[in-house]
Amino acid sequence: MSTYGATIPWSPASSHAPQDLRITRRGRLARTFALLVLMGVLALSVVDTLATGRALADDTPAPGPVITETVVVEQGDSLWLIAQRAAPESDPRGVVMEIRELNGLRSNLIQPGQVLLIPGAR
Repeated sequence: MSTYGATIPWSPASSHAPQDLRITRRGRLARTFALLVLMGVLALSVVDTLATGRALADDTPAPGPVITETVVVEQGDSLWLIAQRAAPESDPRGVVMEIRELNGLRSNLIQPGQVLLIPGAR
């Protein structure tokens, strides 16, 4: 046997949520305490970040002047070969990157007769 009845569509106005929410004195104290703790933790983290940032900035020495030399690119030269000649004891990949940065090169293409700055004596 089945029963048929009228259904009322749900709407937020018809929900059974209490319209008057009351917070007790203990609830207000707990809320205030939680907010104060949260603000204290936030303030301590900001102070710590600022102090650490200043300490790191004060401890790092200022970079000195970059010592460079100039090289004129010859026929058959590449940045790799120039890097190997400039710093035979170093990894050529790092030296190539330094040469590119010093000269503002976007690629490894160079032309004969081009004057390049290379890292000087280390």
